[in-house]
Amino acid sequence: MATKSVFISGACSRTAHAVDSLDQHTVALAMGNHVGLYDPSEHTRLRGVQSALRGHTQRVNCCRFAHDAQGSPIPVLLSGSADNTVRIWQKRAHGDGAEPWQCVSVLSGHEAAVIALDAIALSDGLVLVATASTDGTVRIWQHRRDVHGQAPAETSSPAIEEAVQTLNVGARSALAVALAQLPDDQTIVLASGNTDSRIHVFTRACDESARFSERLTLTGHEDWVTSLDFMRSGAQDGLNAATAHWGSNDVVLASASQDRYVRLWRVSQTAELSDDGRAGAQAMLDACSAALGSADIASQLTTRAHSLEAVGIQANAHAVTLDAVLVGHDGWVHSVRWRAGPTLVTASADGSAICWEPDAAAGVWASAARLGAAGGGADGFLGAVPVGRSLVLAHGYHGSMHLWQLGSGGMWVPLPAPSGHFAPVRDVCWDPHGRCVLTASADQTTRLFAPVGEHGVWREVARPQIHGYDMRCAAFTSPAEYVAGADEKVVRVFRATKAFAESWSELTGQALDVDLQSLAAGASLPVLGLSNKAVARAGEAEDDDAEKTNDTYSMRQTHTDVAAQALAAARDGPPLEEQLLRGTLWPESDKLYAHAYEIHSVASAHAGRWVATACRATADRHAAVRLYAAPQEPGAPWPQPVVLAAHSLTVTRMRFSPPHDQHLLTVSRDRSWALFSRQDDSDSAEFRLAVHHKRAHARIIWDAAWSPDSVFFATASRDKTVKLWLTAAPGAAPVTISFPESVTAIDFVPEIISAGSPRYALAAALESGRIFVLTADVPADKSAVPTAWSPIELPPSCTHVSTVNRLAWCSRPHRPEQTEWLLASASDDNTLRINSVQLS
Repeated sequence: MATKSVFISGACSRTAHAVDSLDQHTVALAMGNHVGLYDPSEHTRLRGVQSALRGHTQRVNCCRFAHDAQGSPIPVLLSGSADNTVRIWQKRAHGDGAEPWQCVSVLSGHEAAVIALDAIALSDGLVLVATASTDGTVRIWQHRRDVHGQAPAETSSPAIEEAVQTLNVGARSALAVALAQLPDDQTIVLASGNTDSRIHVFTRACDESARFSERLTLTGHEDWVTSLDFMRSGAQDGLNAATAHWGSNDVVLASASQDRYVRLWRVSQTAELSDDGRAGAQAMLDACSAALGSADIASQLTTRAHSLEAVGIQANAHAVTLDAVLVGHDGWVHSVRWRAGPTLVTASADGSAICWEPDAAAGVWASAARLGAAGGGADGFLGAVPVGRSLVLAHGYHGSMHLWQLGSGGMWVPLPAPSGHFAPVRDVCWDPHGRCVLTASADQTTRLFAPVGEHGVWREVARPQIHGYDMRCAAFTSPAEYVAGADEKVVRVFRATKAFAESWSELTGQALDVDLQSLAAGASLPVLGLSNKAVARAGEAEDDDAEKTNDTYSMRQTHTDVAAQALAAARDGPPLEEQLLRGTLWPESDKLYAHAYEIHSVASAHAGRWVATACRATADRHAAVRLYAAPQEPGAPWPQPVVLAAHSLTVTRMRFSPPHDQHLLTVSRDRSWALFSRQDDSDSAEFRLAVHHKRAHARIIWDAAWSPDSVFFATASRDKTVKLWLTAAPGAAPVTISFPESVTAIDFVPEIISAGSPRYALAAALESGRIFVLTADVPADKSAVPTAWSPIELPPSCTHVSTVNRLAWCSRPHRPEQTEWLLASASDDNTLRINSVQLS
């Protein structure tokens, strides 16, 4: 059984040091418990995250490629996590189809989360690593790598390494660390940006036995120092008037702070100013301070040269001077990163990323480009990194990614970037035609993913709902309508827009299979509201009505969202993050009221004729399922529901039997399942309780699924079993399949596999994130339950690292020969995965 990863969707971690680039083809990003790898180059950009490195047990906070003495990154990747460890990854020597990056070492010793790190490669394969943690320490590690920079093809478990030095910073926690080799090539400098608003500078010799000693403290910032980055200047840097005083081997440190400023500090072997020159400059600053009535100006902008020496190398003295203060951001500056040029890229909470370059005409540093939404983003940027010479990648507070490319004429062009949920993904379902998946997450959004373009690359194509409550479940009723439940008492019904239907046709080359005249032009989310409202394009009826009634609020909402819709309609290719936030909402067409507590589960019939809903419950009267008959005409009101009572605790899952929805199966926390059946195939036939099997499992039943012919159904439980029950004789003893852990999600391939001997295929996911696919031959007696099931576990590169909440097979095969099927899985590790499984 061949399995390959088709799509991985996840958001970047909500930390400042979560992204780094090796070159224009390799970007590493902290993505929940994973380290994601992404290629932003032109031909692979749309594929998003291509692999996710697993090993950390808690959130990854920071990623960084090691660099050499010149500052150029090398293929050694480090990741720091809330599990108190740092992992070192290197590329495998031979490509054998396995994950190309391999964990070769684990740095263990911190007593709290690792939040920042840096590494520099020295001679003979020695890599010096500095890590900062919330335990109040900065630790130094010495890792020995292969001189060719490659990991062996096969290894056992990674080596465990211990720190060679611990620097205690106490309550003044370090938020950023940076390493560099000084111009004398004999001294290593470590800079630590701390919560005391200062930069602490340590030095040591390059030999392996040397240790760091604090030599200097740089003051000037007025708030926490959040990011640091070193750069070694080159001969070409001195050609610019703003950097003409730089030596060809000087080291320049950029520091960012929550005081909204960026400072540049130059480290050189000799002081730039003579004693008289420094005295004159200081006198000018003192006069400025007196004129402004502030005694702090001189201390903040002093040009005094600080002496910096390495322990035991007294002859190699260096001077550190403040070279420039960059003013341009209106919020906290979270990150600084150098790019050859020299160019400095900074990211701020004001929603902008700025590319700073020395202005030859003015002789000062100036903003060459300001990237981001006009007026700043809603949540701001946490970090931005240059990728090669023409790309900049930024990430936001909610894990969103933003990519820009330097185009012709010096204009920066926004490009699609990876996207995904930043909280546990609770549910995933396929549309009736198997063309896209809809996800519901605790990040309070539902998202629509589909293959787009000529090559069918999976992308996020819409964000129909941005809610005020954590989303719990969702189900399609038709290709253009779905129902969703959240941590509230209401089930909401959403219907697609004309703008989405048009963009869907452009992106996928397929029609949405809906009457466009029945759709609203767009949708808006009113301020402080939870319900998406339908709006019309400018000049259409709804807009005109708003003007006639002089409803200023409605006009403002309508015109604002018409502009957003126009922006979305004008795009070329998949929507950008800004367009997903504003231009892809679906209007709410109805609300279904019937429950007293938060919605826990929804299910839709295969033909969309019924919708079943259930809420959290601790008593019989609240555990009843509500069954709605979906209206046949778009926009018609939903009738009152029928109450189906059987359970005493929360109903965790409901499934209609294929293909004609003759039965409704429900499972519950009360360890029982219930079967409701119709007497005939007419739409008016009522569902009545046929069987209620109490104590079907020893623990909570999490999920249920029907065989494609409805001959039997399966239930999955915390008791580590999946049980198969015969529909015609539900009281008979079930076939039991045991697993090593709690089974949290199951689903059958929706067709009997006809290649070779006819077979059933069942996917089962465990609490740890492991996924199995089990197959069994269809018995000679086709009304019997198969007893011999052959399990195959999916490779770790295709599975999750936390509880799988839902599995969903595509409703049609991925290839015409009916042997390749797509399996979608949603997990507490914040990721959605789609894998291709060859069932030959």
